[in-house]
Amino acid sequence: MILGETIMKKSFFPQLRFKPMDHPRIFKMIVNSWPPYLGAAIAVEEIARDWRTIRVAMKLRWYNRNYVNSHFGGSLFSMTDPFYMLMLIRNLGRDYVVWDMAARIQYLKPGRGKVRAVFSLDAERLDDIRGKAESGQKLTEIFLVDVIDAQGEKVATVKKTLYIRKKAPAGVTVTTKEAVEQTPPVIEGGSPVILSSKWGKIEVAGIGQGKDWKIWPSGGWVWDWSEHGTGHRRGIQTGDVQELIDRGCQVVILTSGRLGRLKVPLETVEFLETRGIKVIVTGTGKGVHLYNEYARNGAAVGGLFHATC
Repeated sequence: MILGETIMKKSFFPQLRFKPMDHPRIFKMIVNSWPPYLGAAIAVEEIARDWRTIRVAMKLRWYNRNYVNSHFGGSLFSMTDPFYMLMLIRNLGRDYVVWDMAARIQYLKPGRGKVRAVFSLDAERLDDIRGKAESGQKLTEIFLVDVIDAQGEKVATVKKTLYIRKKAPAGVTVTTKEAVEQTPPVIEGGSPVILSSKWGKIEVAGIGQGKDWKIWPSGGWVWDWSEHGTGHRRGIQTGDVQELIDRGCQVVILTSGRLGRLKVPLETVEFLETRGIKVIVTGTGKGVHLYNEYARNGAAVGGLFHATC
């Protein structure tokens, strides 16, 4: 984390007009010139152009070995420190906040000779993270990386926990579940009307503004996808619609986003229908229009509204 903070500070490159992370080869040279890594004989061997693979190695030298002629445990830990954070910062972009939150190392055998660690991210994992972070709520993701010796045997395993959150769009007030539970809104006349719906921003009468929403008769709050494991590919999970059932919805509108990327599994629809609830699956624009019609006619309507793709 310290390395990431140092490298990312603009004052570190006052004379440069480009961003070092745009140039993996140059960024690799910068990291490999960092004194703590030089002193530990740690070297970044590869940074992929798409920042989804990084290879790091550490040689055993006379100046970095311990009393029993093996690698220091702290050095094994250091060679795995900032890389998943840097990879996520690069792949998720400036709309996301990413920090190292916690780390734990398990030593499996003495490390002798040259050891390596490979960090990798795939497109599916990134899509999953984006989907879970859509609501703007904080997200913790766990990544594992092994330190391997020249014989291909594991020397240590490191578990990294990272904090990830999507920044709220400018001018959006996020109405979280916790905030609503502490100060419940006073809403009269049934389900609250959706006052406006734009890309990344929905405003609900009597409650506030936010991104994705979960709404029911007399209330609602920002929809936290991570609570029940909803994601673009996995789709809307039954745990998210269970709350709508518990709060008295007789009509439920499930939206698939403005571009239709959020899946609505058949099992989720059947979960509602077998309980006598009318289900409408549609895009977000049409879903908001239909919801407001039901709400204005006094129906016990609720829904899940995805404000972006």
